[in-house]
Amino acid sequence: MTANPAVQQKRNQLIRFSGLALLLAPYLLYLGFIIWNNRGPIDYETFMEIGQRLLSGGRVYGVNSYYPMPFVVIFGLFSALPRPLSMALWLLLPLACVLLVSGWRPSALLFAPVFGHFIGGQTAVFGMLGLWGYRRNADPDKISGGIWLALTLLKPQLGLLPLAYAAVQWWGALRKNKRIPRQAWAWLASMAVLYLPGFLILPDWVAQWLQSPRPLSERAMSGFIPRTLFPGLAGQPLLFWLAWAILSLGLLALVWQLNHRRLTLDLLVVWGFVASPLLHDYDLIQLVPLLETRLLRWGAVLLSIPGWLVILTAYGNDTAWYVFTLIAPGLLALLLYSLRSNDLLGHLPAVPLPGPCGGDQRSHPYQDSHEDQKPAHRDQAKADYRKQQPQQQ
Repeated sequence: MTANPAVQQKRNQLIRFSGLALLLAPYLLYLGFIIWNNRGPIDYETFMEIGQRLLSGGRVYGVNSYYPMPFVVIFGLFSALPRPLSMALWLLLPLACVLLVSGWRPSALLFAPVFGHFIGGQTAVFGMLGLWGYRRNADPDKISGGIWLALTLLKPQLGLLPLAYAAVQWWGALRKNKRIPRQAWAWLASMAVLYLPGFLILPDWVAQWLQSPRPLSERAMSGFIPRTLFPGLAGQPLLFWLAWAILSLGLLALVWQLNHRRLTLDLLVVWGFVASPLLHDYDLIQLVPLLETRLLRWGAVLLSIPGWLVILTAYGNDTAWYVFTLIAPGLLALLLYSLRSNDLLGHLPAVPLPGPCGGDQRSHPYQDSHEDQKPAHRDQAKADYRKQQPQQQ
């Protein structure tokens, strides 16, 4: 007998709710522990110290202060709150965003970078939210996409590749329609809203910010290529950057070739986490919006198991954190496999890069479909998509 669909749906909802409640327990226990002891994660305390300096008129930029002024203002707002409330909101709001972006799937809480971000009191949430929103509104004429894209640049290193991708789409739309896309104007206006008020607080904040760049360090890198090269070439910067450029660009060319000479936004972002020397282990939560299939979700969880072991048993061992660099290469391989086998039909957020990277400016024909659509519908979508392939090369 076939189970009643309504009963099956309620059963699935109960399982999901139970899974969320169970997996949230260690997060909430940690939060209760730090509030009880009135001692937040070390980076949270650093951020609040920066916020206090802003509120008291002290020097904002200096040692351990690497964030642009919009984030410094956020630090100031949270530092003005009562400490228990400040700690609770600082840790719980990003966690709620992770669950929202993942569709409230319990598996998101099993992704080690999410827990690492939580117990570290980190700041990659805007990069994740911005990418999530931009992927859903990537059409160059969608104003909302420009707003979401600006949000990623609150932490600039998380927004550079999405912005580069968007710029190529805008250029293609400009050539086709003979006008600047509305999304580009929305992005520019949003950037002005986010960044210009900072000049009223500290007119030379950009100069001060750039005078205190964060130095490269082995512990802070989550990119497989730079982290692998750094220990042996740290004392030879020219050779390090040369090797890094060759390997990074070579990998990008390989990805482009393997994906039928096209680059999607997802591939570009994941490649960035393999290649960038500026991204950290906790920044990997930006990849949560990309985990839209079971293969990618559970692949990410399995790839992060060594990260869990490091968090739980070797948190203070800087060398052990190398295991986090293995997550992005693994996801890149899974994503390429999925794209080549058409497992991600319906989930490509935007068109292929135009011009030398291949493809045209048409949107993916099934970008609004869902993973759990009926198999017959999915098979028909695949068949129709294959028929269109010669036209899109």
